[in-house]
Amino acid sequence: MKNETMAYFRPETLAELDEILAKFEGKVNFLAGGDYNLTQLEEDAPLVDLQSLGLDQIISDGKEVEIGALATLEQIKEAFQGWDGLQEALSIEAGLNVRNSLSLANFLRNADGRSPFLCVLLAFAPSIELLPSHKSLKLENYLASRQENTDEFISTICFTLPKSLAFEAIARAPKDRPIICMAGALDEAGSLKVVCGGLQNIPEILGITGEHQQAFELAKQAYQQGNDAWASAEYRQAMSQVLLSRLMQSLGLSI
Repeated sequence: MKNETMAYFRPETLAELDEILAKFEGKVNFLAGGDYNLTQLEEDAPLVDLQSLGLDQIISDGKEVEIGALATLEQIKEAFQGWDGLQEALSIEAGLNVRNSLSLANFLRNADGRSPFLCVLLAFAPSIELLPSHKSLKLENYLASRQENTDEFISTICFTLPKSLAFEAIARAPKDRPIICMAGALDEAGSLKVVCGGLQNIPEILGITGEHQQAFELAKQAYQQGNDAWASAEYRQAMSQVLLSRLMQSLGLSI
């Protein structure tokens, strides 16, 4: 059982947060929005509630976007009206009750390769900032090392809006988690980013450096080891070609 007298703090400024972290040498339990996994709490470490730090804002000038990590998934859905791919991915990701309570920070702590929202989010090529270190890094790098960053938390996620975005998925039912999903983003310079979801760990970002057509072979390679209880690697490889063709068409690219 957890210690019922565990200390609780609710800083209102980053300076207050720094003082708390210094006092406890960074060994605290961050409370950062809904769906917090109590089994992950460190025994006897104080609780630090982050909800008074103003990290639930979504700011955009129409080109650059900054999302506070305590914004809920439903806040994000409401802020991105007109971005149909993102809307669809969030609708599949979770129902309204979960979206209303789950913060982006806690979502990113546990999201895996079958997450449709994570697949789309990676297509925006975002960077994140960690506190208290103020370290900035790409989201995919954070996902690969998040088990090593338990003493820090995500404060913001930032990205430049692409020219267009598309999302495609195949599932057993319309609102099931996808067996395979893909997201594509085209920037103003015509560069294409494609993210392959439906994998066990984290979605894979295709390294497209030349002609867009090379994405078809790269997608096959991404699913070479894609065997699990839901589908075979061969099935996912075949469907990746179908989904990628749909993405290309939605983005206005020739196939």
